[in-house]
Amino acid sequence: MSWETLVVSTLEIAPGVPEETKATIVEDFEGVLETDLIWDDQHKEYKVSHINWSSHVREEEIKKCHQKHKRHIKRISLSLWHLSEADFNLNLDRSEHEQVFGRWYKQRPGTIKESAAYLFDTLLPPTRVAAGV
Repeated sequence: MSWETLVVSTLEIAPGVPEETKATIVEDFEGVLETDLIWDDQHKEYKVSHINWSSHVREEEIKKCHQKHKRHIKRISLSLWHLSEADFNLNLDRSEHEQVFGRWYKQRPGTIKESAAYLFDTLLPPTRVAAGV
């Protein structure tokens, strides 16, 4: 399964780590994050800011990669967002119809009476016990 993700991260590898090990760490994180880590020479860290519209980036895989290399990592800050899960929704419908109990009614004072009749006559039909009371 794939989804849309945003990954933002900074990664600083501990001083004294051999270049070969650094390369392995970067390669592993690039594979898990499905993007390139960009070296920031001014801050001496790797950075990521990447949107992936067909992503397979998973929290579990990030955690595994971190566990594998944590003894060589001085600092990491990583955020993963799933973009298909909205943090804010705005919906507007300027139509003159309103859906009540699964049926559309024109908005007017009698709408509640019509929808209540539909509810009690169709969705909640009277039973023999209720009819006898």
